[in-house]
Amino acid sequence: MVLSKARLDQSVIDELLHNSRIPNHLLQEPNARVSLVQYAQLMDGLTQATGDEFLGHGSSPVPLGSMSLLTHWLVATKTLAEAAERIARFYQMIGQGQAIHSYTEGDLLFFEIELPSYKRHSDFFIAELFFSNIHRLLSWLTMEIIHIDRVELQCEMHDHAQDYPLLFYAAPIHFNQRKTRISFSPTQLAKPVQQNLSNLEKFLESPNFEILVLDFKADNLASRVAVELRKNLDAMPALPELAETMDIKPYTLQRRLADEGMTYLGIKNQVKRDAAIDFLVNTDLSIEEISAQLGFSETSPFTRTFKEWTGIPPSAYRKYH
Repeated sequence: MVLSKARLDQSVIDELLHNSRIPNHLLQEPNARVSLVQYAQLMDGLTQATGDEFLGHGSSPVPLGSMSLLTHWLVATKTLAEAAERIARFYQMIGQGQAIHSYTEGDLLFFEIELPSYKRHSDFFIAELFFSNIHRLLSWLTMEIIHIDRVELQCEMHDHAQDYPLLFYAAPIHFNQRKTRISFSPTQLAKPVQQNLSNLEKFLESPNFEILVLDFKADNLASRVAVELRKNLDAMPALPELAETMDIKPYTLQRRLADEGMTYLGIKNQVKRDAAIDFLVNTDLSIEEISAQLGFSETSPFTRTFKEWTGIPPSAYRKYH
């Protein structure tokens, strides 16, 4: 979907995919998946190549540097409520026809996007991109995953909606709604902004990576869990064992991950998937060796699981890279 409106020669797209370590063949697989790092690298490359930070999905191009201007404006705020107001004003100013509104209803703050149609997949994508960017920007500013009250979409349930729990950190998703909008509670918006100009410099080196990965080190329990799991790829501990290692009660670990919109199983699968892709792309290890490295007793379960993760078997992933 991210490539669907990029007005680039196929040779340029092929080069961007190659630089992002994404096999071109994956574009033909409707259920294919890539790692967040690969996706972020592709987004960065596409942004530079198109000169449009909305990658052709807006009503008109959003020029390079817009994210830099916005984030410089945001780090000067004191609370998320101020930052949210500035985000809305910024996109209204540069939207050039993209109808974006921010308003309160009851005690919730809503960001709404008006779409001329909600029939095409490209319409899904612009809402997904806009809402996920807003949420991740707010989360980056506070250095913690901000709770989303709910996401409302005008479309019907569709095939890739299965990815929404990861995209929106397990927030409630409502389909067939009258409006397309995302909402946040006053409790979340009262949180103080933690980022500063020094941190912004690093952020702007690769904003897509920073927004997508949201790695807050010790401030993010999900990141700490992922770090621990990467140490034991071949024998990942069960949740009670890891909780003991981290000196956290199992129930508390489970609850706090849920507060961040994550599950222990989801993190394990993501860590294993990303490790598998890294092994396939960046090493000469055989499929059998990679399978063993990831703790699979046989190659066939690994192959079957990898296909569920990415849409194609590991041999094809490596072949078409």
